[in-house]
Amino acid sequence: MLLKNVLTTLLVSFLWLAHPAAGAADPDTGPGPVASAPAPTGSDLVYGLDYQASFLPEQGVVGMTLTVKQPSHLLRRVRFKFDPARYRDFAGDGEILVDGNELSWRPPVHGGVLSYSVVLNHRRKSGGFDSLMEDDWAVFRGDDLLPPAMITARKGASSRARLQLSGPENWSFISAYPDDKHDPGWSVVSWPGRKFDRPVGWMAAGWLGVRRGQIAGVKVAVAGPIKQGVRHLDILAFLRWNLPVLMGIFPGFPKRLLVVSAGDPMWRGGLSGPRSLYIHADRPLISGNGTSTLLHELVHVAQGYRAAKNEDWIVEAIAEYYTLEILQRSGTISDSHTEQGFEKLEQWGGQVDSLEAKSSAGPRTAKGVTIMRDLDTELRLRTRDKRSLDDVARQLSEDGKPVTLVRLREVASELAGAPLDAISPEKIQGTSESVQ
Repeated sequence: MLLKNVLTTLLVSFLWLAHPAAGAADPDTGPGPVASAPAPTGSDLVYGLDYQASFLPEQGVVGMTLTVKQPSHLLRRVRFKFDPARYRDFAGDGEILVDGNELSWRPPVHGGVLSYSVVLNHRRKSGGFDSLMEDDWAVFRGDDLLPPAMITARKGASSRARLQLSGPENWSFISAYPDDKHDPGWSVVSWPGRKFDRPVGWMAAGWLGVRRGQIAGVKVAVAGPIKQGVRHLDILAFLRWNLPVLMGIFPGFPKRLLVVSAGDPMWRGGLSGPRSLYIHADRPLISGNGTSTLLHELVHVAQGYRAAKNEDWIVEAIAEYYTLEILQRSGTISDSHTEQGFEKLEQWGGQVDSLEAKSSAGPRTAKGVTIMRDLDTELRLRTRDKRSLDDVARQLSEDGKPVTLVRLREVASELAGAPLDAISPEKIQGTSESVQ
């Protein structure tokens, strides 16, 4: 009996040693959990991200710090590519490796700080700046503060992020993010569905003029540097006429909108961003052909979708089509001016042979507008006015998928009950038949 007990004890000990997972360390993830310990849930899987941007116009840079706070080793690694002419002076806790234009940061188990400097000034190839810091103001995108990042994190982990902007005395700061009610001076950065929340979208800093309003349930702010000719009230009035109509087409429009404007040497056009857009102070609210740069970028904010490779013409054509359509529906321009606008675009795009391009503009987009108008007309005829391009644009927005010609045809044919001639291969030549 004694011998039997000894053998049993030895067998149990051998089996325990044969299964080191019960308390072993993984070389990549650190110490493993004890077998009987419950899996982390809820707040145990949330790590904090604090972005702090300090504007230093006398040095021509923004001092950035990213602070990670975590209860355990949730965020393991952050990697991104950067422009060495704009990002430099990397330092911080944990392991930092810089190889050419690539950075890899492994923060400590319970978090740490990564710091670096950012040169905001960035000139577009076509001329003008799309990010700029002067002595008393700055206009930029949050995307400029931290390049797009790839992360390695524990399965199920997600972030809770905040942003703090600071600078010289008497400077003010604005973004599309709501204030942190529990900590003045901070804004809450939240993008549902993302594991690593990054502050993106248009922002402004410095000696600013800001006008605010609430339009159709959307908190709107129009901001720009003083003495830059920004027409705050004109823009607010324009939005008051047209934003409700746009939201009828895209009901998922963000609940906050920031319009940033500035004069030269900023780029003389318009650019959209998440919950925000930029427009040059000299751009007319309505152009001579009846379209609107401001409304075009506003449609992009509402769309929230991107084009697949070489199919940007679809996204741009839908946005430009709705500049005329929304202005007409809101009563901002007459039916005759709307018709004249469509005719001018049809003439402008008449000589376009191929719609494919990395980015669509000018005649190519004008050609696309004519196609979208024909599609709307055919949809209305086929469905006895029960369906229109509104339904197509709305569904593409809700899909969350990259927009392709194939997907456009699928959505339109499902709504009409049959393929549509307006977007058939015979009518749209010079495009690939890529499948998404």
